[in-house]
Amino acid sequence: MLQAILTGQAKSVILLGVALGLFFYFLPSILSFLKGQKRFWIVLVLNLALTVVQSVLFQKFFPDLFVMRPGNLADSLRVSLLANFGPGWLLLLFWVLKPDETSPRLLRAQQTKVYDAVVALPLIIWFAYGAWQLRAVVVRDGAMMIAGTGNLLTWVQFFSLLAAVCFDLLLVYLLVVRDRPVGKAKGVLPVAPLGLGMQVAAALLIGLGSLGSFLVLWRLGKSFSIMPEARKLVTAGPYAWARHPLYAVEIITIIGTAIQFQAPLSWLIALAVVGMLWIRTRYEEQVLEENFPEYGEYRARTKRFIPGVI
Repeated sequence: MLQAILTGQAKSVILLGVALGLFFYFLPSILSFLKGQKRFWIVLVLNLALTVVQSVLFQKFFPDLFVMRPGNLADSLRVSLLANFGPGWLLLLFWVLKPDETSPRLLRAQQTKVYDAVVALPLIIWFAYGAWQLRAVVVRDGAMMIAGTGNLLTWVQFFSLLAAVCFDLLLVYLLVVRDRPVGKAKGVLPVAPLGLGMQVAAALLIGLGSLGSFLVLWRLGKSFSIMPEARKLVTAGPYAWARHPLYAVEIITIIGTAIQFQAPLSWLIALAVVGMLWIRTRYEEQVLEENFPEYGEYRARTKRFIPGVI
């Protein structure tokens, strides 16, 4: 994995999945810091030690739950969830949600340039890695142009990818050197003044939907398409429960996002997106039925989005 990242060959969806996992693992510490709690440093230390402590306790008292069969994805997922998001994580999150005295020092830290840069760090890494992934093709095309062996496609591809690299690097630079914000516009869809419980619920829906999208997309594998296309009929895994599980979990993310906003327009946009997903499924199923005779039988025994419901 590390070798793939260093060479720019790691898939973006894998990196996104890792980033989401880290975000939810450190969610107790993030919430404690944002609330400016005096107990933040205790929460952070406990959060850092959580995986080791939970792993040791589970292996000692519930060893059967930590049995991993070689190549078994379900076992790996179960052990990972128990080690990282077990009872200790839930108790820590519950403790953070309880009221606590605020630390003026932490609240002041949230107004600094360093804090602004740290908040932007995920985007900085994302855009920097995007530029790193393109470098090999840019260097190869540049070498072919210098050697006089490049064709028209080589020239066009070189300048288009070079522009993309420059754009990514400019974004990285601006995220690092930008001024500290003195105010934040609420925009067309202002974030709703929700209670902390609703904020956490919205974040969990978004996270669960994103994690579900990652897992379903991983199972779909090389059959993934942007446009409605037939590559290989997948009917196992989550596709044994519903014909379009990827869209089902995406709808969970959409609902979580809509909860964060107070304008009715956010729900209208959410409904419009869901409607477009439903229309897209019609086109996809038409293409699949034309190319896979067995698709009709598969469609007859499975629901579109939710098993046994719709």
